[in-house]
Amino acid sequence: MKEKRGSGEADAQDERSTHSLATTEPSSPCAVSPPSLTPSSTPTQHHLTLERGGGGERQAFNKMPKWMQVRDMLLRAAQDGDRYCEQYGDIIANQVAVERFISSSKGNVERAFKDLKAHLKWRHEYRVDGIVDEDFSDLKARNEVYWGGVDKRGVPTLTWILRKHDANNQRPERFVRFFIHQIETGMRASPNYPNTTFNIMVDLDEVGLHNNDTEMVAHLQPLLVNNYPKVRKALLVFPINWLVSLLWDTLLKPILMTLQPDIEDKIIPLRGDYKAALLDRFAPEELEEAFGGTLPLSVTRPPQPLPYKRVPCSVIVQDRLRRSGSGSGSGSGS
Repeated sequence: MKEKRGSGEADAQDERSTHSLATTEPSSPCAVSPPSLTPSSTPTQHHLTLERGGGGERQAFNKMPKWMQVRDMLLRAAQDGDRYCEQYGDIIANQVAVERFISSSKGNVERAFKDLKAHLKWRHEYRVDGIVDEDFSDLKARNEVYWGGVDKRGVPTLTWILRKHDANNQRPERFVRFFIHQIETGMRASPNYPNTTFNIMVDLDEVGLHNNDTEMVAHLQPLLVNNYPKVRKALLVFPINWLVSLLWDTLLKPILMTLQPDIEDKIIPLRGDYKAALLDRFAPEELEEAFGGTLPLSVTRPPQPLPYKRVPCSVIVQDRLRRSGSGSGSGSGS
């Protein structure tokens, strides 16, 4: 993949995240600052006011922005011994990441807390941190699921050639893990991780019932819904012809609904001259030759993931305390 593919996401939300919030500047809203560790006379610091206090603290907690409420509930869980929350302080303190889960929970703070808490546990148990280093060379050689070019808004695109999917010759669990491997590899190529947005392009040409894989769909669907909210942009589906229409309910709808649940632009079926429609979204050099562009499949490169190292909650808290203590020097901890 060309170098520019990992850099631009011009239309994405204000993605202020980085791979490690341990380097966040002191004024960043993403850093955690519990009241017991923060000088009370520093008005710019957000105090961690949780429900354990009296009515005043509860009132103050409820007035905080929702993402801070979720962050502080997760931090409290870490302080109470939840090892999964403790491990991922960088995600807990990441405003954009927390707001994605709030959005997917329709603004419900308690649900967002539970969903993000479950996501952190899944990251540990599914071994997501090291998944980009796993060997899937046999599946990659099939050129079934791979990263293509970026669209005109700078959003990278994951391509799925569905006719190459062979449900009879692979274990569904391994294919799903490969799919997550591909997603994580592409997302980590951006400094906005874990909030990298991306398109999914599904080529339906020559698909048939032999490509049906209900067991794989059953494994993949909950992983995407529960762990990648609000990062998928458009789902481009083509070509739409009589055969696709015939197979829509029996074969395609379950797969596409697996990919689609919270995609911003929803499913975009490209009818008629789909190549012209793709060129409206992609520059020719970012679109494969098979789809009407000039990008040879042979020169597409897998994204180069940037290093990711989780930052424990305790480290972020200590770093904030150090920064606060070496700042203006005003006040003492309360």
